[in-house]
Amino acid sequence: MLDLLNDVSEVRGIAPTPEAVAVVKDMHRNALKVSNSPAHAVLLLQDQLADADREARSAIIERQVLTGALQERQRRIAELQVQISYAEAQRGRQVRELTAEVEAYQKQFAGLASERDRLRTIVRQLERQLHEANSRGLEAEQRCELLERQLAAIDEEGASGEWSSLAKVARILLVDSRPDNLLALRAILAPFNHDLLEAGSGEQALSVLDSTEGVALILLSAEMERGMDGFEIAAHVKRRIRSRRIPVIFLTAEKHGPHYTFRGYAAGAVDYISKPFDPWVLRAKVAVFVELYRQQQQRTVDGLE
Repeated sequence: MLDLLNDVSEVRGIAPTPEAVAVVKDMHRNALKVSNSPAHAVLLLQDQLADADREARSAIIERQVLTGALQERQRRIAELQVQISYAEAQRGRQVRELTAEVEAYQKQFAGLASERDRLRTIVRQLERQLHEANSRGLEAEQRCELLERQLAAIDEEGASGEWSSLAKVARILLVDSRPDNLLALRAILAPFNHDLLEAGSGEQALSVLDSTEGVALILLSAEMERGMDGFEIAAHVKRRIRSRRIPVIFLTAEKHGPHYTFRGYAAGAVDYISKPFDPWVLRAKVAVFVELYRQQQQRTVDGLE
């Protein structure tokens, strides 16, 4: 039957359509079924066998095609898996490199931040030191002015030795816990013939100030062996209305250094002298402050008149 169809197709030059082949096959099967001839049964079986054989060959071809497609897909999957593994390895390496770089930047940032904070601390310290230096400079200028006046007084009266003519008699309070120091101060200031008051402690000094009028100057030792030290005494003196305007000269040991001087100025002192001191320098300083006190008293009297 198929041969007949192929012959017809060659004659007409047109390939049979699947639908036409199926119709012819059905007609052939039906004709064989209605026939009781054994020959017809054999032809029917042969036809079915041919159909089964074609279906088997078609299935084999389809299986081969599908197997090839499957193998191609599996090969592509394997290639993609290799690419994925390589990409993941690359990504892992990049992540590790970036992580190391980030950690390095974090360490660098931490170092820079630490350096910044350290420099800020140094700047604050330098600003504070600059402020202190400016304060010391101002105090030094004032002290230089005072020393210039003292030197002028020495030039005028030092050669003759007549220190008593530089200023009139005034009351001066000497504060020291050691009697030998008080005796030395009294001996140095003896040429002035001033009224010298003594106190061996801070309590005695405050008591003298409370009970005495017209104290022109206080010579105060920074090192007191008992009770309040010199800085505490000076603070009490400056807090009292009665004594806050009395100038205080600190007498300090040279071993203490500049920080004692700064504390003295902070406590309200107008000047300081390091022990052991030059008697001529002490006399000049005392003379200047006594003269300032006398001038102030004179201005007060003139104002009242």
